[in-house]
Amino acid sequence: MSDWLRFKTEINLTQYAAFMGYEIVKKGTTRASIKMRRGDDIVIISKRGNKWIYFAVSGDNDNGTIVNFIQNRTGQILAEIAKDLLAWLGEEFSRPEPKHYSPEVIEQKYDPQRVRAIFKGCAHVKTHQYLACRGITSASLSSTRFTGRIYTDRYHNAVFPHYNDNGVCGLELKNSEMAIFVRGSEKTFWRSNCKNGDNTLIIGEAVIDALSHSILFPDENAIYAASGGGMSPDQRNLLKDLVTSCHHLKNIVIITDNDNGGDCLHDVILSVLNDCVYQGDIKRHSPDIKGQDWNDVLKGKILFP
Repeated sequence: MSDWLRFKTEINLTQYAAFMGYEIVKKGTTRASIKMRRGDDIVIISKRGNKWIYFAVSGDNDNGTIVNFIQNRTGQILAEIAKDLLAWLGEEFSRPEPKHYSPEVIEQKYDPQRVRAIFKGCAHVKTHQYLACRGITSASLSSTRFTGRIYTDRYHNAVFPHYNDNGVCGLELKNSEMAIFVRGSEKTFWRSNCKNGDNTLIIGEAVIDALSHSILFPDENAIYAASGGGMSPDQRNLLKDLVTSCHHLKNIVIITDNDNGGDCLHDVILSVLNDCVYQGDIKRHSPDIKGQDWNDVLKGKILFP
């Protein structure tokens, strides 16, 4: 085995990232996808086959293996990277404590049959206890915009399906204690229903924020979409295809959170849109208060109308 292949397969990238000062972000981290942050730099680390891979939330071209990760952050040439990683394999560097990284990361394996089998056991919702606690009303859930786009499973989780050209490909589960994707999921986008006359796309990170925005700022001509976390390179291509294919779009509203993560996601979405043949208006609409998302705003209005 070549040294380069050893670097990409034997070095736990979450451990090396922790060594470089990155910290795990619990919100958005699963057993197969580790979200880490150093300052404004947010990365998603996973495994494909035996190789550790990553992508940066804020950069279209910032992705790949540990070699790309180091090169994009240090500017080192390949010979310098090889020297450091050989020293790492030889344990010449002190290791971060296990609590600062993820010792075990499950390989991402897409299993559409498993996802579809689980989805068959899910039911449409008109009311949902967890969503009601977040201010999402039964009127919203049963509206023509969202009916059939929100489900519940046998454990009473809220279920948000993601679709590709072959149908349901991913299931995002949410309750008061967790937010995860079903193992085997392919993450694309959660989307509301579309209607004739729709001319606005409202896009953010979380489904609950999209639902909250629809309650706070009703728009009969708006389609809603949520990325379910940081956008992967595949999702960026999907967004580009979506915008290019929607010829009647006149407005795109980016509703990311008012925080560093929201800033980064906004920048990614904006860079994708700037690469599209789209001539309409683009604006950002985030909460006024730093650190808030649109569900925070909705709950605040319910508690303090």
